Amino acid sequence: MPNPDDIDPTEAHTVADLAVCLRRVRARAGNPSLRELEQRARRGRRSLPRSSISDMLAGKRLPPKPLLFTFLQACGITTGEDPRWLVAWNRLASHDIDAEELRPLSEELVAEVRQAGLTRIGTTYLTDMQWNALFADVRELDIYMAYGQTWTRMHARDLARVAARQDARIRAVLADPDDERTVSVLADRFGLTTEELRRRIEDTRAEYAALRTDGGAAIEIYYRPGDRMFSFYRLDDTAVVGFYSHSRTRAASVPVLVCERPGGLFTFVQEEWDAVIRDSRPA
Repeated sequence: MPNPDDIDPTEAHTVADLAVCLRRVRARAGNPSLRELEQRARRGRRSLPRSSISDMLAGKRLPPKPLLFTFLQACGITTGEDPRWLVAWNRLASHDIDAEELRPLSEELVAEVRQAGLTRIGTTYLTDMQWNALFADVRELDIYMAYGQTWTRMHARDLARVAARQDARIRAVLADPDDERTVSVLADRFGLTTEELRRRIEDTRAEYAALRTDGGAAIEIYYRPGDRMFSFYRLDDTAVVGFYSHSRTRAASVPVLVCERPGGLFTFVQEEWDAVIRDSRPA
């Protein structure tokens, strides 16, 4: 006979169904407040913003997997011992991107999206990618960009949390400020003088160097010559790829893709990273 108190997420066929399961999980945990859930996650060195919990419980959208698992752990569920939550999330994610957008697509295209490991498509990588959830529990962070000053400063706290972990590693590859052609091409791309571009690269290098602490993560900084057609960020088994605009004025939005291992797109990012490192020198 099934356990009457069992909450089976595999019975969730929609994000709204999943939200019902999550509300039951919270109720069974004694209905902790959103603040208490946030604090429990923080004690475990994880991020669980109250606004994200509220959206999750309302079923507004499929939560990122790290955020969902952090919520479950805060409610006393060890997801490693109950794989049904991963099964449920993967099934809903395969219908998402958003699910309403995938519904009219052909089965062939849906299969290709799944094979690529694509979990999200957006146009504003600085604000729309739910970075707090992506940063949760990260141990290996690889960053490839021209200089990334805005992104780096926006995520200074997240970067500092990763840098404080002894078993973590951060590797950042920036444009080579000593390569004249690289500086000339990128300065023209971003509408900067070559002097200003070099200054921004150096400022970003210094910010990553400042993350180094005794007993903390390994921080590696590199320079690589050559143009940048896209930037990417690998956070353990998730990668975010953002494209650059060739306009001399910064585009308001550019395509950004989020993918997960073992998908084909993630494999591409990993292979690109391996090639980038081979062509880079320590900064």
